[in-house]
Amino acid sequence: MTLKGGLNFMQSKTRWWILGTGGTAVVVVISLAGYLLFAPGPPSSHAASATTAEQPAATADSVAQDYAHSFGALETTAAAQLTDDPTAATAALTLVYKNMSNARLTASLVGPAADNAATMNVDWHAGPLDLAYQAPLQLVQRNGKWLVHWSDADIHPELAKGQSLTLRTTPGGSSLTDRDGKPLALDAVPKTLKAGVQQAIGGDLQAVDGHSITIVDATGADVKTLQTQEGAKKAAYALTIDAATQAAAQKAVDSFQGAATIVALQASTGEILGIATNSAFDSGSLSPLTGTFPPGSTFKIVTSTAALQHGLTSNSTVSCPNTVHIGPRTIPNEGTLKLGAAPDYATPLIQAFAQSCNTTFAQVAANLGANDLPTAARQLGLGVDFDIPGITTNTGRVDAATDEVDRAVDGFGQGTDLVSPFGMAVVAATVHNGQVPTPVLIRGQQSTADGKVAAPPASVLTQVRSMMREVCTSGTARALAPLAGTYGKTGTAEVGDGPAHGWFVGYRNDVAFAVLLPHADSSAPAVTLAGSFLRAIG
Repeated sequence: MTLKGGLNFMQSKTRWWILGTGGTAVVVVISLAGYLLFAPGPPSSHAASATTAEQPAATADSVAQDYAHSFGALETTAAAQLTDDPTAATAALTLVYKNMSNARLTASLVGPAADNAATMNVDWHAGPLDLAYQAPLQLVQRNGKWLVHWSDADIHPELAKGQSLTLRTTPGGSSLTDRDGKPLALDAVPKTLKAGVQQAIGGDLQAVDGHSITIVDATGADVKTLQTQEGAKKAAYALTIDAATQAAAQKAVDSFQGAATIVALQASTGEILGIATNSAFDSGSLSPLTGTFPPGSTFKIVTSTAALQHGLTSNSTVSCPNTVHIGPRTIPNEGTLKLGAAPDYATPLIQAFAQSCNTTFAQVAANLGANDLPTAARQLGLGVDFDIPGITTNTGRVDAATDEVDRAVDGFGQGTDLVSPFGMAVVAATVHNGQVPTPVLIRGQQSTADGKVAAPPASVLTQVRSMMREVCTSGTARALAPLAGTYGKTGTAEVGDGPAHGWFVGYRNDVAFAVLLPHADSSAPAVTLAGSFLRAIG
C-alpha cells in the first residue's frame, strides 16, 4: 500500500517537474526562433550576384570606339545598333559594303571622344587604290544612352543623304586576240599551242585592270570620282586561230571514240586556223605538229606530182591489177580492187588515184628516179623546216631510194616515208595555193622556212587538183560529194601488226586540212570526221 502510494506520489512530482522545465524550454525555443527570424544576417548569394552583374554605363567614348570597331569589321547590325537610327544605318551600311566588297576596310578612332564628338580614321584599300580619310562622328544621348547620330556622312564626309561609295573595276582584258581582233584568254588557246604561245609572247597575257572609287547617288549614277587608277594594256598579240574553225575541229574530233586530230590552215596565207586533238589522241603522247606517221595512200599526191613532171598526165593509161610483182616483192591492192579489164587492167591515172590503186602507184614510183619522190615532196612542203614563233613543227621526211622495190613501196605511202598531220595540211595548201605557204601563228612575228623550193609547175598542180576532186565525187571519199568544192585524198597506213591509221587530207574553199585517226583501221571514219568539220565551217 505504502509502496504503491509512494510510487504515485513520485510520479506526480516528476510530472510537475517536467511540466515546469518543459515550459522553460518552450520559451527558449520560441525566443531563439524569433531571433533567427528577425535578426540581420549575411547577404544572400542572389543579392551578391545581382550586385556583381551591374556594369558601368557606356560613355560617349566607348560607344564611338565600339562603332569604329564594328564599322571596320563590316558588322552591319552591330554598327547600326550603336546609332540613333538603326534602320537607316543598316540600309546604308549594307549598300556600301556590297558596293565596296572587293576592297579591304580598316577603321579606328582618333583619340577619345570629346564634347560629344569623335573622329574615325577610315581606309579602303583596293588593288592600286588606297582611299584614306577621316569621318567625323556626332554622339547624342537617347533615353540615357550614348549613341552615334546617324548620317550618311558617317561613312564618308562628302556623302549627302542617300549617297554611297562604289568600287568599279574596268577589266584590262587580254592582250591576246584571235584573227578577228576579239579578246582571247590563254585558256581558250588550243591546248596543243598554249605552251608555245605563252613562251613566244612572254608570260602573263593579261593587261592591268583599271579601278576607281566613286560617290554615287541612290540610282547608282556617278556624283564624284574620289580616286582612280587607269588600266594598262600590254603589247597586243593576234593569233591566226579562227574561233569557228577551231570549235568545229574540236567538236569533230571529240565525237570520235578513238584517237583523232585535225589540223587546218588558210591555204592562201598559211595562217593556222585551228588544231584540235581529243583526249584519246593526247593520252598517247602524240602530236599533230611534230609527230610523224606513215602517210598511206595520201602520199599518192606526192607520187602523182612527181609522175606528172616525168611524162604522165592525169589521163595517161596505167595498169591497176589486183597484185603486181616488182622484183621479189608482191604488192596487193587493198581488198580486191581491180580497174579496167584483164589482162592489162588499163585505166586512166585519174581513176587509179580516185580509187586508190596501190598497184598502179607502185609501178609508177618504181619507174621514177631515186630523187624524184623526195624532190616532189619538198616542192609540196614535206621536209621543209619551218621556224614558226609559238610552235615547233616537223613536216616529215622522204628519203631518196635507189632500189626500185623501195621506191615502189614508198609510192603508195608504205615505205620509209613519214609525215605529220601538219605536214600534210601544208601539202594540201600547196596544191590549192600553187606555192608552199609559210605557216604563221602569231601575226607580226615572222616565220621562216629552211629548205623551201619552188612549187611544182602550175600545169601539174591543175591536174593534181582535178584528181583530188575526183576522189570526192566518184572515188574513195565520194561520201563528201554533196559538199561542193571539196578536194582530197584518203589514206590507210599499215603499222606493224596493229590496226592501220586512217587519213583524209584536202581542202575546201581556202581551208586546207589533214585528218588523222591513229589505228582506226580504215580511212572511212576520217572522211566522216572531215565531212562534219567542213559542214560546220560552211
